[in-house]
This record gives sequence, structure tokens and C-alpha cells, in this order.
Amino acid sequence: MKNRCKYLGLVLAVICLLPAAPAFGGEARKRIAHIVDQSDQLADVEAEILFGRELAARILGHYGFCDDPKLNRYVNLVGRAVALHSGRPELTYHFGVLDSEELNAFAAPGGYVFITRAALLKMQNEAQLACVLGHEIAHVTERHVIRELNIRGADGSAVAGIAGLISGATSGTVKSLEQAMDRAAEILFKNGYKIQDEIQADAIGMLMAASAGYDPMALQDFLSREKRFEKEDETYKGDHPAHMVRVEKMNMVLAAGNAIRTKKATLAERFYANVNH
Repeated sequence: MKNRCKYLGLVLAVICLLPAAPAFGGEARKRIAHIVDQSDQLADVEAEILFGRELAARILGHYGFCDDPKLNRYVNLVGRAVALHSGRPELTYHFGVLDSEELNAFAAPGGYVFITRAALLKMQNEAQLACVLGHEIAHVTERHVIRELNIRGADGSAVAGIAGLISGATSGTVKSLEQAMDRAAEILFKNGYKIQDEIQADAIGMLMAASAGYDPMALQDFLSREKRFEKEDETYKGDHPAHMVRVEKMNMVLAAGNAIRTKKATLAERFYANVNH
């Protein structure tokens, strides 16, 4: 519990430093009202955000925050541009850079997205960053962790008392939340998402990036060059699909959406001006 409170304090401090997605106007509020028109849905969204905040604390506690204001501001600006097309206006998205030599990116439910400094240093342009962030945003929009763990705000769910946990809760509630956190951490750090979830995140992430004006092919370019999601040895037990399977699915999405023939921006110069290589 002591470590949990420590990490929660860390994530709240970091979130206060990061730019948030811009506020939405009247039309967006109408969309929110349509999305969450029942009280149980409102509770589900609240549980999703609170659970994601706790998980984001674990991510920060595990990797550490990269204390580079310029770099974090840049990643936030790119992430916010993509997140505007996410279809989840009820969420406030936060983006941060992790101080790690591991090539990776993570998303916690509720709109908390992280990318490692090592991943940034492997990229060649802003479009690749936008597509990778779009992929992670898609894990949030499609509630992949939330659905896998059946996290709800209604009574009887595994984390029904999550809001009460922050102000003090029973040992049973604490244990239930910790178990859910452990399972979520296994998904992010060890086992990976289900194959269909990764393919869906690829597709949605590319389309969001394209909607923001970026070249959606950048995701395929980055993954093909880095082979980030291929199984490297026999000890790897994740559910990530083979690299070529994902490339094939990406090509199908791009062809179906006619995006493959549309000239989009890559913005390599702006990327290198903001990322210290």
C-alpha cells in the first residue's frame, strides 16, 4: 500500500506537469451526454479513468519519468492532435516520455499514454511518432484492458470500490484492486495484448493518424525496420501476431480506406528539431 500511494503521488505530480487535451465545446458535451446517458455508464467511465491512473502510476514507478520539458511538450502536442480523432471526448488524454532504454510504448485505460525515450530515438519522423501514439490511443478507445479484466463501476465488479480505495477502503477491496492491477501489468509488461487487439489497434491508430494529417504508412515503416513485435526467442510467450501478418492487415486497411494513395505529412525536420538524437 505504501508503494501504491508513492506511485500514485508520482503519477498525479507528472500529470499536473503535462499539457492536457483541450476542452470541448457544446457539441462535444452533447456527444458525451449521448455516450454516457445512463448512470452505470458514467460509473464505468469513472472506474476506467481511476483504474488507468493507478496503472499509469505503476508504469511510471517501473520506468521513471523523463524530465525533459521540451520533449514531453512535443510528444503531448503530437499525441493531442491524434487523440482529437479518437472518438472518446469524455476522456482527457495525457502523454509522457519514459526514461528507459527499452524500445516500447504503453497505454493505461482512461487516456494515459507513454513512450520510452529509446523508442523516440529509433524513429525517423513525426508521422511514425503519431502512428505509434495512435496505436496506443486505440488500446484506450477500444478498452482492451478494461474488457479483458471486466472492470466496471457497477456494484459487484472487481473494482467497484476503486473510488473508495483512494480515500480508504476495506482490505477486500484493496486486494481485489491489487489483483486487477497485477493482471493489467502482466498484459503491458509481459504477456502482451491478444492478437486481435493488436491488429485492431494498428488499424485504428493508422486511421487516427491519417485523420490528423500524418502518413499512415509510417507505422508499417517503423515496425518493418525495427521488427518490434516479432518473437525474438523461444522464451517470448506474448500473443503479438507475427510481423508479416500485421503488415498484411495494415495493407488491407490502408487499401480499403484509400489512404495508401493519399499524400500525407511525415515532418522529419520538425521531429529531429524536437528529439535530441
